[in-house]
Amino acid sequence: KYNPKMKWILALRNPVERAFSAWNMETNRGKEKLSFAEAIEKEPERCREALPLQHRVYSYIDRGFYAHQVRRLFNIFGTGNCLILLSEELRNEHNKTLRRVFEFLGVESSFVPPEASVFEQDYSIKIDNQLRSRLIDIFYFDIKELEKLLGHDLSGWYGKKA
Repeated sequence: KYNPKMKWILALRNPVERAFSAWNMETNRGKEKLSFAEAIEKEPERCREALPLQHRVYSYIDRGFYAHQVRRLFNIFGTGNCLILLSEELRNEHNKTLRRVFEFLGVESSFVPPEASVFEQDYSIKIDNQLRSRLIDIFYFDIKELEKLLGHDLSGWYGKKA
């Protein structure tokens, strides 16, 4: 049984950026030897061994489908106990977003922590535009469903496709 008063805070990142970032992280750790395009292509077969769970290393695409997870969270805990943030909000409106978090938690909201960039890296390899478009196609309907769930415009995640 879950605590019905439990508060959930999720920070969601553009799933294409998240997938590429995860691949870069695993490449830098030495766990990923394939190119990003090859890793995406081979993800289904590489992840079969972990089914029905997600593979901890190679699930670059699978972990980017947010709508089902958010809907399930809303159904179990209610929308009032869930705060969904976008990574862009944290990056571009840091203090405003933190005040939203504090208010959501019901704690003093005047505290302003020092700004810091954590885990921020520039990648020596950039994502190919054709592959980016393919990934946007893969995530498009999930992003549109997430827009409905959140009542938030996520067109920045899929561009001018709509």
